[in-house]
Amino acid sequence: MPDRSKRSPRSNRRNVLRALAGAGLAALAGCGGSGNETPTQAPTSRPPTEPSATTVPPTSEPTDTTTAPPTATIDDLRQTAVAVVHELDQEQYEDVYARATDEVAAQVTAEQLGSVWSQQASGKGRLTAVTIEQYGRSGGYDVFLLRATFESGAVRVVLSFTRQEKLAGLQFLPPEGSYTTPDYADPTAFSETDLTLETACGLPAKLSIPNGEGTVPGVVLVHGSGPNDMDETIGPNKVFKDLAWGLASRGVAVLRYDKRTYACDVSGSLTLDDVVVDDALVALDRLQAHDRVGSTVVVGHSLGAMAAPRIATKAGNLAGAVMLAANARPFVELIVEQTEYLVNLDGTVTEAERAVLEQRRTAVERIQSGSVAADEIVLDAPGSFWNSLAEYDQVETAKSLSIPLYVLQGERDYQVTAEGDFERWKEALGDRKNVSFSLYEGLNHLFMSGEGQPNPNEYSQPGNVAKTVVEDLAEWTNARTRIASRRLRR
Repeated sequence: MPDRSKRSPRSNRRNVLRALAGAGLAALAGCGGSGNETPTQAPTSRPPTEPSATTVPPTSEPTDTTTAPPTATIDDLRQTAVAVVHELDQEQYEDVYARATDEVAAQVTAEQLGSVWSQQASGKGRLTAVTIEQYGRSGGYDVFLLRATFESGAVRVVLSFTRQEKLAGLQFLPPEGSYTTPDYADPTAFSETDLTLETACGLPAKLSIPNGEGTVPGVVLVHGSGPNDMDETIGPNKVFKDLAWGLASRGVAVLRYDKRTYACDVSGSLTLDDVVVDDALVALDRLQAHDRVGSTVVVGHSLGAMAAPRIATKAGNLAGAVMLAANARPFVELIVEQTEYLVNLDGTVTEAERAVLEQRRTAVERIQSGSVAADEIVLDAPGSFWNSLAEYDQVETAKSLSIPLYVLQGERDYQVTAEGDFERWKEALGDRKNVSFSLYEGLNHLFMSGEGQPNPNEYSQPGNVAKTVVEDLAEWTNARTRIASRRLRR
């Protein structure tokens, strides 16, 4: 038996981190599979961005497959594969290491496994789902291709096992597909300038402004939850780049910026204002100071949409506010609902999935009871953040605003739903003449098209924000800012 407490030499680590043998990947491509080999969906161990190939490969053919009887079924190995990703996500690297074969354990340490995983998951936010996409047999090993989907990206993981449930190989692959500029964007119609927003730390930003002379309306884009770059990159998709280029092609100046939790080293008792609102206000001030920008609008997505009424209240001088996939219900309620949806997505709920769901429910109950200390980390955020959300009622705040509002929702969004949230916005604000609503059939949380039962894997498929969303948003923004300009001239 190898000494598992002993660190491996640097040369051994390089061997361990080489590419997986081609035979293993070939077996995954186009493998058939029977009833026990179909993809499965599992939740993460925590609630609700491209990596390089890094590998701990099988070092040799398994030596015990002909003499030792199999102790694990395919279903057992499927659950083990998902559990390994959960353990990596929870930084339980020793537990993953304990699963390794003696050959792998002789060449890699738990610390090295943790370092590699951290590189892959860095900047992607919370894990939202783990899915087994393919299964195959190669070289005597059971090989699984899994997708770990985060708030702002995905990691594809290849895991190889012996029939004794020993981890014989691990590889990280870049997500397939790449970003493509939408056909409704005309890069010759506008120019982009790099900026820095002077907030608690310097936030990189871009201003997309239509070419020509004269005053144009302005928009500031505000991100969803998790660390997001200025493009709101999620896998191969760039929601905010689509919006910025689409709107700028239609006469609207757009300022987008890296979120504080993406660009800065943040810690401590953070609130909704710290994470979202304050930086949006700085961005609005910067945009309004531009000599070609007239009336301005705040456009929030997801968490940013929920915060949009608060941003508008604090700004006090906006021509309107737009809410893309805004939750009308308390944010913590969505955490449980999303987890329930994901664990039931494949029609079965395993014991591990049931445990995750109960952990989430318990954490949410604590948050709702107000018993979480300001500096205590629960569900990946300090108690101060959850307390600030509890003190903020986005629906009542929106009702208090006199400026025009626009609520947009994708019909196939399972994170913020048409029935649970969009309809509540209509009930609360539908009698107001200056509030508009748009529900888009076939669009998901990213306002991109999807098919079949909504699931997180579609966020990893290349796409663009639907053209009709960009056109509706441009038309509404231009109309609202013209109205605001006429009022100012009076």
